[in-house]
Amino acid sequence: LIRHRGHDKVIIQSDSLEVVKAIQGSVLDILYSALIRWTQRILSQEGQWILRYILREHNHVVDRLAKFALANKEDLQVFDSPPMEILAFIESDRSRGFSPFQNNFL
Repeated sequence: LIRHRGHDKVIIQSDSLEVVKAIQGSVLDILYSALIRWTQRILSQEGQWILRYILREHNHVVDRLAKFALANKEDLQVFDSPPMEILAFIESDRSRGFSPFQNNFL
């Protein structure tokens, strides 16, 4: 979906260090090996797609977006702009020096 929408710079964040390490090739969980290989293949094909680990407590926006999506019980939600319910958390993350909407790639 991200590819079809024409996004060429993507930051994928996970609060699971185990998942990030597995996808980056450090660890391979046999149970999820097909999904991990599929994700690795996609990341290798896209030049500016970044996967990085983020502590949950450092990123309230993503945590709230996940809860927002679960509460709305839809299979997929795409936002062109942040929902009103999320704006306070965006400002909170920014005030602590982190924003998932920054245009920097680590």
